[in-house]
Amino acid sequence: MKIRKLALFLSLLVPASLSSAGAQEKPTAAERDWLETVRPVMTSAERDIYLALATAADREKFVKFFWKHRDPVPETPENEFQKEFDERVRFADLNFRSGTGQKGSRTERGFHYLLLGKPLERHLYTTHSQMWPLELWYYKGEERFGLPPYFYLIFYQPQGLGDYRLYHPAVEGPEKLVVPLLFGQTLNRPNAYQFLREISSEVASASLSYIPGEGSERLADMSSLGSETVINAARGLAEKKFDDAYARTFADYKDFVETEYTDRFIGSNAMVKLFSQDGQPFVHWSVEPDRVSFVESGGMFHSAVEVVLKLETSSGIPLLERTEEVPVRLKPDEYKAHERRRLAFQDLVPVVPGELRLFLLLKNKTGKEFTSFNAALSVGEGGQGPRISNLLLVHGRENLLPSSPGRFRAFAFDGVQYVFNAKNEFLPRENLSAFVQVVPGEGPIPDAASFRLDLFAVDAAAAAASRTIPLRTAGRVGRTGFEVGPIPLSSLKPGYYRAELSLLMADGRSALAAKENFIILATPYPSLPWVFARRHSDYPNPEHLTLLGSQYFMQGLYPAARDSARKALDLREEPAARLLWGRSLYALKDYKASLEAVRPLWEGSKNREAAKIMALDLSAEGDWAGALPILEALMRESTEVGVLNLAAEAYLNTGQPAQAISLLEKSLRLVPGQPAVKAMLDRLRKGSPLS
Repeated sequence: MKIRKLALFLSLLVPASLSSAGAQEKPTAAERDWLETVRPVMTSAERDIYLALATAADREKFVKFFWKHRDPVPETPENEFQKEFDERVRFADLNFRSGTGQKGSRTERGFHYLLLGKPLERHLYTTHSQMWPLELWYYKGEERFGLPPYFYLIFYQPQGLGDYRLYHPAVEGPEKLVVPLLFGQTLNRPNAYQFLREISSEVASASLSYIPGEGSERLADMSSLGSETVINAARGLAEKKFDDAYARTFADYKDFVETEYTDRFIGSNAMVKLFSQDGQPFVHWSVEPDRVSFVESGGMFHSAVEVVLKLETSSGIPLLERTEEVPVRLKPDEYKAHERRRLAFQDLVPVVPGELRLFLLLKNKTGKEFTSFNAALSVGEGGQGPRISNLLLVHGRENLLPSSPGRFRAFAFDGVQYVFNAKNEFLPRENLSAFVQVVPGEGPIPDAASFRLDLFAVDAAAAAASRTIPLRTAGRVGRTGFEVGPIPLSSLKPGYYRAELSLLMADGRSALAAKENFIILATPYPSLPWVFARRHSDYPNPEHLTLLGSQYFMQGLYPAARDSARKALDLREEPAARLLWGRSLYALKDYKASLEAVRPLWEGSKNREAAKIMALDLSAEGDWAGALPILEALMRESTEVGVLNLAAEAYLNTGQPAQAISLLEKSLRLVPGQPAVKAMLDRLRKGSPLS
């Protein structure tokens, strides 16, 4: 009985971490209500990200992060900001409720009250027959966010009906606040202003300008935009006041960061570069957190750092996900010597050609803090040329001894380790050099060619410093790498610069070029980080071949995945490579070879992933009786929907429909969104034949 098309069993071949997300769950009424309530204190990026989240669980987690990142004293159990905001909502709902039944917190007064808080003074003018009801609010402004030291706001009720709305002095003028039919004379700006002065000089002044002391000067000239600047600065306060960096990559790290980390997002600087090794593109990355917390224990300083790396195509197809621990242990003298320096964590990973997106999360389990970044990558085919790599600006180099273990590491080429920082900051006393890789087209680069390295001030057209080096005398690093420089920076002023490296032909024509920005600092400080870099054996090695093959597999390029796995196994026996080999053979419908590829892992160590592949192989061959014991063993250890569905089919094909129904019911309880499985279960319950 063949019903395999209903169960999507190929998903058993994909690691759970790389499986696609489930169906979108629309926000509930309560979630939409929360989103509208916090609108005054939420940035546009936070709102967009919240609305894009697929599940209620993700939105609930986001809310926790949202409040934690506004907690002024995260060390205390109470979130003072959230408590104050809730009180603002309560006050606004009680005092600003509109005639239409809308919550007071959703009115214009409510919006500004939630955003700015309680004003220093709030004066109500609601009983003057010749003036529309209005309220005058007086605030102390947060100058660091673009507000004046003190300012007014007026909310008035046009025609004495409906909701109060914010008054705009530069657009409307004081005559909008006066009841024209009861004024008794021709209504214009000067006499409306004078009438308001008789009621309140503060109201009159604020009707011309929200900036105290400026109003009387604006009676004749209402063109001042000072009040509009105040209004716009207030409305844009959330964008300036609240750092939403945590939210911009929330969708990437939400599954890896527990809620106790929510108030510990820290900034960082990162650098991502693409270089090749023997024709294979590698991503080299370096991340420098703003801080790394340590704990002292046993005479050592410890920090437990976890690194999560994800790679996907630009269209969102997951290619790779890996997590590894980076234990950092320092002696007291090491900690003391480097406590003012940043730490940099570095590594490299091979990548397949295409338009890709890299995401990286650093989670410090010691301090319950984390940082993240992402980068877009455009990876060309290995044989394409001519082309020039990313430009790496360096402070210097370290020569690695031939006997040094793990010479293959990030930003190291042919035994040369380059020294840099992720912000590209240099001191005036330093020299600047550039490293680049050049892949020629047809034939080698002519010997008469040369490199020119130009340094430009940020907006300048003429180079502030320059150096030209003939190709034959440029520092060769490996088969395709070149080091150009150094250029002394002592003659350049502190500021922002860009470096441009050009490959010039004999006629002076620029054939290839690369650019990179950098900064010359005015104040000396330790600009070079202390690097923790993972070391690898020379490429090709089993680890990187397996990572490469996994990316091919996720793209459906099964022959390439199979070949990468086989090469890895030829170098050294590794379970990950053997599993990839087995998965690739199954995907290529070579079931017998796949079965034999993974059988040693199941028989030797009861590897769960190997068992799933074997069950798929046996079922594909029609050996349901052989597949069933393996599936039953898998179900005794843990529950996976794919295993349940495949086992249900095995029971059906061995004449045990009652067991099949039980498993399908359990599968749907775990994941309701399986319409094909639900349809199959309905037919089984009715006793209808399955085809």
